[in-house]
Amino acid sequence: MENLVNELIQKVGLSPELAQKATSVVLDYVNNNLPDALKGKAEGLLSGNFDVQSLLGNNEGGGDGLIDKVKGMFN
Repeated sequence: MENLVNELIQKVGLSPELAQKATSVVLDYVNNNLPDALKGKAEGLLSGNFDVQSLLGNNEGGGDGLIDKVKGMFN
């Protein structure tokens, strides 16, 4: 999230305090509007720490990823 804060400071000219508040607003908005399967992943997305394997499902982890949930809809 620090990268997003820094971009808001540099590109938009926000103060560090306002950039942090804006980032928090964006994070809250995204989290509130994501499908349940993606909730809790917004901060990682905005931080650039996106873990594709956890989103798609880990074959070793019992199949609780998005792809596994979609597959379950058709079983």
